[in-house]
Amino acid sequence: MQRSADALPSPVHTILGGCAPDGSLVTTEIAAAIEKLGSHATPRAALLDTAIAAVGAERGFVLDRNGEEWVVRAARTFEGEDVLHPLEKVILPVVERAEQRREAFATTNLTAEEIWPSLERQRTTRTCSLQVHPLPDGAGYLYLDHRFRALEAPSEPAILAAVIGLLSWLSVREDHKVTVERLQDELRRARADSRGRLEPATRSAASGEDADSVEAPIIGEHSEILEVQALINRVAPSDAPVLVTGESGTGKELVARSIHARSLRCSNAFISENCGAITETLLESELFGCVKGAYTGADEDRPGLFELASGGTIFLDEIGDTSPGLQKKLLRVLQEGMVRRVGGANLIPVDVRVLSATNRDLYQEVQSGNFREDLFYRLNVINIQLPPLRDRREDIPMLAEHFLAIQNERSGQPKETSPEWIEALLTHHWPGNIRELQNEVRRSHALSGNVLDPAHLSSRVGGGAPEVVAPFSLDTVLEAGSLKAATEDFEKSIIESALKRYRGNRAKVCETLGIPKTTLYAKIRRYALE
Repeated sequence: MQRSADALPSPVHTILGGCAPDGSLVTTEIAAAIEKLGSHATPRAALLDTAIAAVGAERGFVLDRNGEEWVVRAARTFEGEDVLHPLEKVILPVVERAEQRREAFATTNLTAEEIWPSLERQRTTRTCSLQVHPLPDGAGYLYLDHRFRALEAPSEPAILAAVIGLLSWLSVREDHKVTVERLQDELRRARADSRGRLEPATRSAASGEDADSVEAPIIGEHSEILEVQALINRVAPSDAPVLVTGESGTGKELVARSIHARSLRCSNAFISENCGAITETLLESELFGCVKGAYTGADEDRPGLFELASGGTIFLDEIGDTSPGLQKKLLRVLQEGMVRRVGGANLIPVDVRVLSATNRDLYQEVQSGNFREDLFYRLNVINIQLPPLRDRREDIPMLAEHFLAIQNERSGQPKETSPEWIEALLTHHWPGNIRELQNEVRRSHALSGNVLDPAHLSSRVGGGAPEVVAPFSLDTVLEAGSLKAATEDFEKSIIESALKRYRGNRAKVCETLGIPKTTLYAKIRRYALE
């Protein structure tokens, strides 16, 4: 594998432009992945961390051939640690199959694949699901796996495509500092290009033409949800700042979009930014813009999101993750209605309604000194608190039917729920809230026949280990392949059963199993039981 580095195309424009010619896939997640490279000793490892998070993998590897030998260039766990003895963890026959057929390989159940009998005879490392993605131009392979559960479909497919392209681009670059600087320069140019196209698209969505992203209803008949709907209708016509609070996955951005869609600003832009997804430096230039020469790659004046949202609404998600320095600058914008671009001296007036959201207790953050009190009261003029899904179980069937109707329409394959499937949903604790429910509906729709089967729910919801655990015996060890694997299966099953029995009450689980909380949390992460 030898390529000329000088012959390589522009990394961000080509990689992301190949995914979407309009540049719209230059998302905050991809920006965050590229920004991480600058603070990481090995860029491949930083990109692996991003790929692992995108599909919920347990481990990730980048490998290629050196003559006849396979070489692992980077190997990471979901906890951000390097994998020891990585070649022993990779199922090389699967990689060689992808190499021979020149195509990706993915499975959510390796034992059901035609290649499994030969793998079983070779007593390969245990794996439930895996993905092998060839890197462009023969640069090697991206290998992602999980020993205990199926990998997820990425919520943003462009992230994985970008990681694959960037890994290929990095494969011939030895000077990581120069590589990262060029990538970040290209990122700024690509985001500037896409930002120029952002406003018309966002205006269209805000005016109701994109029903899926803006006018999707806030579904539910629980008393707290009815109160939220009534409050949205009351506050939408005003310009008062609104702080939406609640756990991750409860629908905070949907609330913000609904407020904008019902406001007097609905014909103007709605712009959303995740404040926790990118570094402080990049976030500041994204929000406030920059002038030519403000930093490397700033070769022209660029407006920020506050300027682009002028006349409309800006939504600052995960506002609790911002730094004290950025909080001070946000406060000045709210007080004065003016922004100063990075590196600039002039104040630019903006007319923006600010909506924000957080999954943190901002009042507690204020008491702890982590969040400015004056900014808190500026943002929290009106507070909308969203309940977790576990507190509104009566809404679960309605939400599931709604998400199923969307999947039926998109796929052209009408499918129906079953009482058993709904019952399985009702017994789950839903730590991931509505987002987790939506993903379970997608999974069931993809795997089931005409009627959704609870067996096709993920193991943590309804398709996994039963309450009664089989006796631990020599046959159990032989079936698992090793004593360690059998012990892990047994431990995972016990913890999963306890979490189900006590409906996610971790204190009760710790008390019952006689283990400290730190041990339980580590086991939950290890076995992907969250």
